[in-house]
Amino acid sequence: MVSRIKRLENSDELIGECEFVERMTKAGMYKFFLSVIILLSLLLSSCIITKPDTESVEIALYVSEYNSGPAVDGATVELLRDGHVVDTKQTIDGKARFNVKLYSGPYLVKISKSGHAKTTIKILNIHSPLVLNTTLRRTKLLSSEQNQNEMDLSFDIYTSKNKISKLLSDDSSIYNILGLSYIYISAKSTTSNFPVSFMYAKLGTPPGAEYLTSPRLFAESNILEGELDLRPFSGKLYLFIDAYDVNDNRYEVVVPLTVTKFTNLKINPYVVEANQPAVYAYNLNTTIKYYSTQDSSMPNQSKSPTNLYVKLSWKRWSESSQRNKTDEPDGYVIYKSYDGKEYQKLTVVSSRQNTYYDTSDIRPGSRVWYSISSKYGGMEGPKVFLGSVEPLPMVEITDVSPLDGATDVSLSPTFSWKISGVEKYEGKIKYLYDMWIYDLTVNSGVFHYPLIDIPYFTSDSSIVTINMSSYVWKDLPDGKLQPGKPYEWAPELIAVMWDDNENNSLSLSVNCDYNFRISPVVIAPEKYYLFVTSDE
Repeated sequence: MVSRIKRLENSDELIGECEFVERMTKAGMYKFFLSVIILLSLLLSSCIITKPDTESVEIALYVSEYNSGPAVDGATVELLRDGHVVDTKQTIDGKARFNVKLYSGPYLVKISKSGHAKTTIKILNIHSPLVLNTTLRRTKLLSSEQNQNEMDLSFDIYTSKNKISKLLSDDSSIYNILGLSYIYISAKSTTSNFPVSFMYAKLGTPPGAEYLTSPRLFAESNILEGELDLRPFSGKLYLFIDAYDVNDNRYEVVVPLTVTKFTNLKINPYVVEANQPAVYAYNLNTTIKYYSTQDSSMPNQSKSPTNLYVKLSWKRWSESSQRNKTDEPDGYVIYKSYDGKEYQKLTVVSSRQNTYYDTSDIRPGSRVWYSISSKYGGMEGPKVFLGSVEPLPMVEITDVSPLDGATDVSLSPTFSWKISGVEKYEGKIKYLYDMWIYDLTVNSGVFHYPLIDIPYFTSDSSIVTINMSSYVWKDLPDGKLQPGKPYEWAPELIAVMWDDNENNSLSLSVNCDYNFRISPVVIAPEKYYLFVTSDE
């Protein structure tokens, strides 16, 4: 029997998603610039070391329940140093902030909330502002009261995968890296109770999973090894190494790095070319957990919080119209703004990437702006505006007919519903939908849907009416249902789309999409409606 459950099981979740060639100038000029760069690096380093007692920086946390999931409010965040609590905050809109002095670490951050697993972050030292986009998952096996598991993580950094030359940190626990394109990480996590299920490592920003924050290292064990690409990075950054146990407790080590590169000062920078559109907002009515192979048990999943993220898209240098007249960058720098005026650096990505997924502090109804620049060692090309997007709220349906449990329904019924939740966007948005009917006769395996020339229906109206007699239906040559039989029906696509050409963006709110029409994942309908046809 072909059933909607079977179709869901057979649908894989669609998750889914040149090293820089240095140009040498004349030998004498190169040696001169090399000497200048090394001298400047030494001078800057000596200046920085004198600042730890006077200059403060911020540790900013954004705590969500899972990657691209809802913010966790009311969580307790403790900042510890030398085993003593320095400060305590409660998350508001998932956020907590601490001000600390440069080079005053190490610190330990502990995040907890009733009903949730624990997140512990070990920061070896602070050499620049630190943004921690982290998760506080609901416990998977045992309640938070029984959730006792001491976790620790050790690691080594090597200059290459043969692991002959190991990098050592300085007295401030900072790893100073000179002229390397790659580093090799070897890490191991230990626990006192629950075993480790996953480990991750990533440069620049905390690691996620799947397509949302690739590339990163990943292992389904307590041992993680692999190579990380340093080419997009220069200056001060952090390495993040994470471990999760089977109860979704998280332990993270934050490692400060300083990367020094020799940059050709005579470059013709690539002015990044944005796609049309370049910014996509997705609000998906599903509780996918990107750090786990299984769903956590969450109450009332159909109404639990959604996945909300922004996808950015641009042309790689190799895909651009400038590849024959500009120099190939070694990465791209992405900037983000919440007001369209003040931009902050969001991340640095490899030159091989042409997309990025932003899951941090994205909220329905709150517009965000993005720009991008090409990167050449410690220098950047011109900033280019990618676009701005306003994520849409989650939509739902009301005024459904025929209702669940309806009897004596016409053999050629009219199906109707209203898509609600986005009234303030009327005139800007399109409503997208389709519907299926299932024959509930035992082992019939029969289903029906309207045969149309386009993938789905599109309308400017939130009120949807589908007259059965107005369409040709799959496996219903006469366009009528059989008398006195039970059926189930539901809209299997309910979505709203805002194609915002003025801001080079597209925003989608998807309540359900059972057939991969517009969503990157299968989203089953929240409810199917049972009805019985009349005898005639």
